[in-house]
Amino acid sequence: MDKPVFLSHQRFRPGMNVFVNRAFEAFNIPQHTHDAIEISFVVEGTGYQFINDTVVRVKRGDIYLLPIGTSHVYRPTSPDKVRSLGIINCVFRLEALKPFGDFPPPGTELHDALYCPSKLSRPWFHHYDKNSAFTELFLSLLSEYRQRQPGYEAVVQALFIQLIAQLHRALLNSTASVNSRSKVQEAIRYIKRNYQGNITLKQVAEYSFLSESHLQKLFKQATGVSFISYVQNLRVQRCCELLKTTGMTVQQIAGAVGYQDMKYFHSLFRQRTGMTPQEYRKHGETMAVLDEH
Repeated sequence: MDKPVFLSHQRFRPGMNVFVNRAFEAFNIPQHTHDAIEISFVVEGTGYQFINDTVVRVKRGDIYLLPIGTSHVYRPTSPDKVRSLGIINCVFRLEALKPFGDFPPPGTELHDALYCPSKLSRPWFHHYDKNSAFTELFLSLLSEYRQRQPGYEAVVQALFIQLIAQLHRALLNSTASVNSRSKVQEAIRYIKRNYQGNITLKQVAEYSFLSESHLQKLFKQATGVSFISYVQNLRVQRCCELLKTTGMTVQQIAGAVGYQDMKYFHSLFRQRTGMTPQEYRKHGETMAVLDEH
């Protein structure tokens, strides 16, 4: 059975390419499609969204962009949850973006969602507003559209463009965050392969194509400890393993993990484990090394 189509000419006001409303979702609206693009913002509650043949759980802060022809409907968690799932809908024609040329830029996920949805890995674009950066914008867009103050058409258009721009920025920031995590994971793998040698922050930063200060910042965010502490922890953990599983001398073990200064090594080992290497070999158990933040 074909899904009903919500036609834009029945909803859009004359001369406008943006339509905005707020709805409390129930079970009386069927799954449907639009002949325009829809951005929906979950402003209140939790529930589900049926998108084509997929069901996704939704909660306050979820933003979905659905290309033309994508069928969907929101549902609260149960028929008893009346007025529990609030949605602000912004339906628009691509003409609303024409004055701004190639924006969002070609090659971005948001551009594909708007102009080439077949390139998407799934038939929607999603962003989670974890810091409530979009809430005020959606509420302002809704208020302007409802109140129809003089010049509201221009304000609605401006707020709509701001919405698209903020989604574009959020996507870029998310991509940058993923790339940063990838860089840190590369750095960690490099450290684990080379910690026995005279490894330095500069060396790892050059390997990761990052500045030393940026790597240090990303590293602390990802691991909770500094670069130096991370390397020290790896070395002491390896020392503990060798003390328990080999007959190597303490000096040999220290050298095997990159320490030649025995006074420094003994001090660091006691700091991390609470005992000397000899005491650990005799009495210690396999243990988690203390982090030095």
